[in-house]
Amino acid sequence: MIEVVEREYKLGEGTKLKIGNVNGTIKIEGYEGETIKLKAEKKWGLLGAEPKIKVKKEGNTLTIKVEQKKNFGINIGGSAVNFEILIPKGTEIEKVGTVNGSIGVKGVRKIGKVSTVNGSIILENCFFEKASTVNGTIKAIFSVMKGDSTISTVNGSIEVYIPRKADVEIKASSVNGKITSELPGELKSAYGSKSFEAVLGEGRYKIKISTVNGSIVIKAL
Repeated sequence: MIEVVEREYKLGEGTKLKIGNVNGTIKIEGYEGETIKLKAEKKWGLLGAEPKIKVKKEGNTLTIKVEQKKNFGINIGGSAVNFEILIPKGTEIEKVGTVNGSIGVKGVRKIGKVSTVNGSIILENCFFEKASTVNGTIKAIFSVMKGDSTISTVNGSIEVYIPRKADVEIKASSVNGKITSELPGELKSAYGSKSFEAVLGEGRYKIKISTVNGSIVIKAL
């Protein structure tokens, strides 16, 4: 079964956002507006329970999360929720995560943590503190650097775009994969593992990039 849900939420000044999913994708984009516009496609099979979307406001934090009930103690029926969310560009996202599914965020001022287990992550023109997956690739495009950032996966490649004028120290490592960079720096290799270090400007902020099984590509903006 498939059901599409559309909702809109007003935001007070300084409101932060948390989004949690289990099975399904999350796409978030900043826009020139004052409300959160949520579109969710819910799917579940004949043997599965309908996934529920819960929204809760606590203090200055708005939490949107999915609850999936289990039948006979197991999750059957192929239930999933795919989110498409528009948020005001100035909204800060504390955390966005899913277990099985990809995540994409574009044009948002600041994100704390982005995480999935099985799925890719794409972050465009937004600053984030941490992005991680276990099985999947990560692509990050930094328009500006506002602090330290960590990017990691276990099985997958990483592609990072960094402004040439950024004031940042870069450290990258891959156990089984190559590292290439358009930015000048020092590439090392030992027992198959690769590492790369570079400093732009005074190195005020730090970016740590790591994968176990995959390549790392660092590109200049």
